[in-house]
Amino acid sequence: MFNYRDLLVDKIQDYLERLTKLCNHALEDGYHLNACSQQDFWIFVLTERQFRRGNLVLMDNGNLRIMWKDEQGTQLGLQFLGDRVVQYVVVKQRRATKHVSRVAGRDTFDGLKRQIEAFELRSLLCE
Repeated sequence: MFNYRDLLVDKIQDYLERLTKLCNHALEDGYHLNACSQQDFWIFVLTERQFRRGNLVLMDNGNLRIMWKDEQGTQLGLQFLGDRVVQYVVVKQRRATKHVSRVAGRDTFDGLKRQIEAFELRSLLCE
């Protein structure tokens, strides 16, 4: 039987280890993790449990950024700004056309969920 709790615990442990490494490197480089960004990251990760692990980085400004990519070139990047505001970048090639949609902006967590649905990104994000 598949255990979602174990999957969540593993994901959290992986993120904790990654955050420790990122914070250590940041201190060596003279900057630190923005506490508001970190808080929003954890709120997002813990409320969106079905999302697979993304590539987590610490930006020079102290904010956390996470990105997901797939083989078709679809990408979603999120930077946690604090106050439950996310800066996002979406790159998506629509099936019926060669046109690649590129969208960037800032939104709340709820607005971001609507963007994810509008751009059909669930398959990119969900395990």
